[in-house]
Amino acid sequence: MITALPDSLDQGRPILHSNNQKGQASLEFILTFAFGIGLTLLFVSLAVNMTRGYLVHYANFMASRTFLSYDSASTNTIESSLNSAGNRARDTFNRYPLASFDINALFKVNRPLEKNQALSGTTAIFKERMTPFNMVGGTNEANFLSESFLGKEPVRLQCLQSVCQSMGLGTCGSIMDITVFDNGC
Repeated sequence: MITALPDSLDQGRPILHSNNQKGQASLEFILTFAFGIGLTLLFVSLAVNMTRGYLVHYANFMASRTFLSYDSASTNTIESSLNSAGNRARDTFNRYPLASFDINALFKVNRPLEKNQALSGTTAIFKERMTPFNMVGGTNEANFLSESFLGKEPVRLQCLQSVCQSMGLGTCGSIMDITVFDNGC
């Protein structure tokens, strides 16, 4: 009678030979499917953030265009005309339903300075989480800034005053027998 000597590696325990791989395909599918769905959701959330940013950019641009071209044609003061243009730009920005997309944007009108018309326009600042996943983007919010510096056309009263000064009339009164026009100031 021949007896089997115990294997020195297993120290007397029988060696288990298992060719049973049942469930391995299911486990691999679950892991890769979860990873694929997570990656897809990450890109979808980034796309939604970009779309929300484009919506704020568009609302800001339209408000800046309103500020650029609006003139109340008031002959009171230049300040009142600029204030009217700023209020009209604010109304244009608020016309877009940003709150229904959970966007809380801080809108600001940058009025033209005395000698620098280039930095006049509008800005909108809003905060967004980068991703809905805490592991990928964290819980901190990113600050986004939308700027639209289209400039501001001089108001009619400003054109009238500059044309009168260049004609040597000083300040033009309200009663004049001539039409002062400089084709766009």
